[in-house]
Amino acid sequence: MKENPMNPHIAALRCPHRLLDTLIERYALKNDAGLSRALEVAPPCISKIRRGSTPLSAEMMLRIHERFELPIATLRQLAEGYGRPRVDA
Repeated sequence: MKENPMNPHIAALRCPHRLLDTLIERYALKNDAGLSRALEVAPPCISKIRRGSTPLSAEMMLRIHERFELPIATLRQLAEGYGRPRVDA
């Protein structure tokens, strides 16, 4: 099956770093290790998502949503790389 570049599931795998970077910046975290502590996951989990060797799972999206109280739609936008929506709390 040929990959469609407009498929949102494929696009989400391309830009998870944008979501991670936004969370680190917005919540004044020092780095990926700080983000992993905030999300209560092992640091390699964040590293693998950033490198693209592990997809950004629904479980991780829910964890981010619950911890930072961001709308799922905002998280998806950031992960898919379509702009940089406001994430003001």
